[in-house]
Amino acid sequence: MKNIGLLMVACLLLLTPALLLGQSAADAPAKAEDVIRFVWFTDGPDQPAIEALVDRYEDENAQVAVDFAIVPFGELNQLLITQASAGQAPDIARVTEPYRFFEFGLDLRPYTEPGFEKQFLDGPVKLVTGPEGEIFGFPQDLTMNGPFINVSLFKKAGVPLPEGDVPWETWFDLAKTVKDRTGVPYAVAADRSGHRLDGIIQSYGGSYFTPDGKSLNLNSPETRGALQTFVDLHEKGIMPLDIWAGGSGYVGGNQQFINGQLVMYISGNWQVAQFASTIGDSFEWKAAPNGVNVQSGGMPGGKFLMAFESAGNPEATGDFVQFLSSKESLAAYASQAMFLPARKDLLEEGIEYPVRSDVMNSFLADLSRLPATAYSDNYHLSFGPVGNVVRDRITQAITGELSFSRAMELMIREAGEVMR
Repeated sequence: MKNIGLLMVACLLLLTPALLLGQSAADAPAKAEDVIRFVWFTDGPDQPAIEALVDRYEDENAQVAVDFAIVPFGELNQLLITQASAGQAPDIARVTEPYRFFEFGLDLRPYTEPGFEKQFLDGPVKLVTGPEGEIFGFPQDLTMNGPFINVSLFKKAGVPLPEGDVPWETWFDLAKTVKDRTGVPYAVAADRSGHRLDGIIQSYGGSYFTPDGKSLNLNSPETRGALQTFVDLHEKGIMPLDIWAGGSGYVGGNQQFINGQLVMYISGNWQVAQFASTIGDSFEWKAAPNGVNVQSGGMPGGKFLMAFESAGNPEATGDFVQFLSSKESLAAYASQAMFLPARKDLLEEGIEYPVRSDVMNSFLADLSRLPATAYSDNYHLSFGPVGNVVRDRITQAITGELSFSRAMELMIREAGEVMR
C-alpha cells in the first residue's frame, strides 16, 4: 500500500507540480520567471530558521516570490527523482545525498560569484562537485561526532582534564580512573551506531571504505586495530554492555550522561540543546575534541542545497542559493537551528548560539580537523547498510557470541554483499 500511495503522489506531482509547493493553480504567481520553487525537509528547529531567511529574501527582492514547501524526508528522494526525470524538479531542494541528482543538476558557477565554493570546507564541497567541476549546490548545515565530558566528576576525582591532542587510550584510561574514584557506574559509552563507531576508527587512520569509495577498507590493519580496541574496551569494563549489547538497532547513552552516571559520552552536537535543558545546573559538562591517534577522529553528517537544471530562472536561483549560503545567512540559520555551518570564515570566527556556545563551537572547531576519509565514508552510497553490518557483527564479538576474527570474517563478507 505504501508503494502504491507513493506512486500516486508522484503521479499527482507530475501532473500538477504546484501541489508539491503547497499551492493551488489559482494561487500561483502570474510570472513564473519570478518564482523560485524551493523544497525542504525539516529536522524540527531548522524550520523557523529557514522560513525567516526566505521571508528576508522576499523582503529584499520584491520581484521574486519563493514557493517554499516542506515534504516528508522519507519521500524526498523518490519525489525528486520522479519530478526531475520529467523535467519538473523544483529549482532548489535540501538533500542529504546530492550525488543522486547530479544528472539533473544546475551548474551554479555562472550564477554565483566566482570562486564562491572556496568559502566552504573542501570535504563537503566535493560532494556537490560534478565530474567536470560543476558546482551543483553548497553545504547548508553539518553535524559532528565527539565526546561529552562530565567535568564535575573529573574534579571530584582530582583528575585534571588533558589538553592538546589526546589519544583515545588516554581519554579511556582517565575516564576509568574517574569512574573508580567516584563510584559512578560507567566510564565511557558510545552510541550503538555504525556512524559513531566509524568516528572512532577514523582516529586510528582507518575507515569503512577506501578513499575512492570503490572498495571496502574493513580489513586494513588500521580499521581492524580500532575495532579490536573497541571490543577490548567492553571486555575490560571501560565501556558498559548496556548499550552495545543491550538492544538492537540504534541505542543511545544520553540518559546515562544526563543522570550523571557516565564520565565520557561519545555522541554529537545534536545533544547540546537537550543537555542544556535536562542537565541544567546538576553538574558541569563540556565537549572535548575527538581523540587523536594517527589523526583527529569524528564523523560529519549534513545537508546540502541542490539546484536543478530545470530551474525556470537560473539567475534568480543562483542568487537565492548564494544568499542562503552567505556568511550572514548561515550564521543566523545555524545559530537558531543549533547546527554547524561548513563556511571557513564561520569556522574561524565561531558563532553565538542561544545555549552553550562554548560546546557548540568546540564541535565547530573539530570540523576543520576531520580527515578526508570521514567525508568519503559518511557520504558513501553504501554507508548505511555497511555501517549496520559492522555494528551488528562487532556487537557479537563484544558479547562473546563470536570470536573477533570470526566476526570480522562475516562482517567483511556481508559488507561486500550490501555494498553498491
